[in-house]
Amino acid sequence: SINQSINQNTESKMSKGIVWSAISRDTTVLAEAGEDQFEGQVVTLAKKLLKKRATAGWEFSSSRGLKGMKFHVFDEPSTNGLKGDLVVWSFAAVAESSFHDNQMKSFLEKLVYVTEPMRSTESDWRNGDVLCAQASFAPILLNLMEQASTQGKLAMVNENINTTKEIMSENIDLALARQETLEDLQNRSNELSAMSRQFKKKATDIKRFKMLQQAKHGLIIGTAITGITAAIVVPPLVALL
Repeated sequence: SINQSINQNTESKMSKGIVWSAISRDTTVLAEAGEDQFEGQVVTLAKKLLKKRATAGWEFSSSRGLKGMKFHVFDEPSTNGLKGDLVVWSFAAVAESSFHDNQMKSFLEKLVYVTEPMRSTESDWRNGDVLCAQASFAPILLNLMEQASTQGKLAMVNENINTTKEIMSENIDLALARQETLEDLQNRSNELSAMSRQFKKKATDIKRFKMLQQAKHGLIIGTAITGITAAIVVPPLVALL
């Protein structure tokens, strides 16, 4: 009975962690990794998480014994000085409920920085179809998931990841800037008085402050890469459903 108890404790410790993760560009899943040993609950929660509308801050979902978390990075590419359409990068994960929120956030924050070179320069990442980065990045994603699950806080690199607030602030700035651009296009024939401009600035400042406060708490609704020596094929779990 003692051995049985030890085995149960060991299995419990090994099972706690991230069970699925994905990186998306807008609504296109570029790479994902994970498995569903929860009778379809992981797939259901992952799909629910991916459907959540992009916001400037954290987004959360939960299911029996599981929880989901997603973070966005807003990107406004430019070509020859001309701004293009807004691109939204999504970093999502599903973990067992016992997995600590801060470790889950750190894992997603790490994904933001690990993928920055690919998101900035690689054509497949910026223009490719569903799972275009599966072969190249899913093994890395799986490795990072295993690190987060088995090593816990030791696998996270929080020293240089105090800039999540900066990313949320930039997301809000981009969202507000595009909103103001649309308003200017609609109303450019009307000259604003000094008083109306001042009022608009104050309203924007207040709105920005509220959005930032909401983003910090996940309340906005709507809402060197690790080396791998062996070639690993990681099948998708959600993207093709």
